[in-house]
Amino acid sequence: MKNFKVAAVLLISFLALLVITACSQSESGSGQEENTDGSGQEENTESSGDDENDEIVLRLGHGTATNSLYHKGSEKFKELVEEKTDGEITVELYPDGQLGHDRDLTEGMDMGTVEMGMIGVEPLTSMAPKLQAVNLPYLFTDRETAYEVLDGEIGQEMVENLPEESGMRVLGYFENGFRNVSNSQQPIEEPEDLNGLDIRTPESDVSLSIFNALGANPTPMDFGELYTGLEQGTVDGQENPVSLIYTAKLYEVQDYVSLTNHMYSPMVLAISEQTWSSLSSEQQDIVMEASDEAKQYERELSQEEEANYIDMLKEEGTNINEPETEPFEEATQEVYEEYKGDFDEEFYEKLMEATE
Repeated sequence: MKNFKVAAVLLISFLALLVITACSQSESGSGQEENTDGSGQEENTESSGDDENDEIVLRLGHGTATNSLYHKGSEKFKELVEEKTDGEITVELYPDGQLGHDRDLTEGMDMGTVEMGMIGVEPLTSMAPKLQAVNLPYLFTDRETAYEVLDGEIGQEMVENLPEESGMRVLGYFENGFRNVSNSQQPIEEPEDLNGLDIRTPESDVSLSIFNALGANPTPMDFGELYTGLEQGTVDGQENPVSLIYTAKLYEVQDYVSLTNHMYSPMVLAISEQTWSSLSSEQQDIVMEASDEAKQYERELSQEEEANYIDMLKEEGTNINEPETEPFEEATQEVYEEYKGDFDEEFYEKLMEATE
């Protein structure tokens, strides 16, 4: 009896061992089948492939209205990028300061929290000092010279250190236009008419020096605060291209626009360096190509529409006058002497020669 019990225990143990071994082999086989079917290592490969094919979204912000040149240039860039990449890259536009105005966008691109911006050059001059040369008074007296200089070696030299000095790079110089003075007091026929007027300027040392030289009281102010500042009388006037005076509806709070054309004002299409580095070389080429084509489109549009904007301002009841510019040029020559020492001699001489 005792031997029978021992035999039974041994038999049960043997059967249990067989069951455990079979289950172990089944689980091992199942795991191998999953790998073979592509759900193990191959599944990870597929996931990695999906990441590579993910749609890239570039958010592009600017601080002006949807009928502005800023926006029209941005729309063209969006159209071209999406067309050239077959939708692999999508550009989302954020006008009217939705992502902030120029300085906010500059800081966002620097930190990598904003992908792209269409901005004025002023916030960039602390990181690219040569760029402030663009703001010198009457440096460019015609568009063709401005295009030639900005698209050439000098324009590239102005911004070449931005990727190292900041977290962004400039893709191209778009056109804001020639800047003119508006105010609520009187037509500006000569520099003396600016005496004592509080004129809003961008946050640019050169702009401040220009209006000091003209006898005004320059007041730096963010563009997003400008309309309210004019409406409340914080400042008497401001200076901007006629396109921006119209599209920002500054004519509602300004009676006079004087076509002083004292400065050619480009804007730049910029991209965060983090974003740029994340693109493949092929994608970078496409983005640059789209920027160049959009720039040409926007510049042509600016030239075509300038006369229309002047007519539309007149229709709104704005008094438009066109003073002789020579007295303004003479009054602001001291600005060149003030800033000449900020540039290395070779760069300054090249710039002066190119703009003679």
